[in-house]
Amino acid sequence: MKEYKFVNGFFREEIEIKRSKFIASVCGGLDEDGCIEFISKIKKEFPDATHNCYAYVADEVGNVARFSDDSEPSGTAGQPMLDTLKKNGLFKTVVVVTRYFGGIKLGAAGLVGAYTQAVISCLSKCDIFVAKVAAKYRAVCSYSDYAALENSLARFGNIDGVEYGDCVTFGFYCLAEYRAEFENAVSAKTAGRVKLEFIGNEYKPFKIER
Repeated sequence: MKEYKFVNGFFREEIEIKRSKFIASVCGGLDEDGCIEFISKIKKEFPDATHNCYAYVADEVGNVARFSDDSEPSGTAGQPMLDTLKKNGLFKTVVVVTRYFGGIKLGAAGLVGAYTQAVISCLSKCDIFVAKVAAKYRAVCSYSDYAALENSLARFGNIDGVEYGDCVTFGFYCLAEYRAEFENAVSAKTAGRVKLEFIGNEYKPFKIER
């Protein structure tokens, strides 16, 4: 598992080049089925468009990547759109650029530039998150030990659900690179009294501030 960037949510931006309208619709956090469903939704939203070109990377490593020129000259739309996603390091993200022809032909180079610019313009408005590998733990401890731990653990990650009974049981997500430091801190803070169980690694999203 490795960390990866993705667009969080749905975003749209429109630009106009030589009277042609280019409407870029971007959505992230999707697998391939989700990408295909999103593309279908946009095509239904703009059934009278001249073209609905798309590109997506539907996994965390870049092995599932597809694009379509949708009758634009080969290599002038889908491929540069996909290249733009890759240059921005985005995964599990899909983009559809809807074009309404304005009567002036742009030529191959002009089309490449227009579709690229449409994607770049939309991505500049998107919320970008990074999914980092986090270690999930289950911990059981006394009320006094939980009180001692609650605030001091924030630098390692996030508490995820707390149950109060005879003891306190809580989940915790720790960034994978801090695992050893986290376990040592818990042990030192409570003199080894906390029962700490490692559940496994999962992806957790963190927003990238721009």
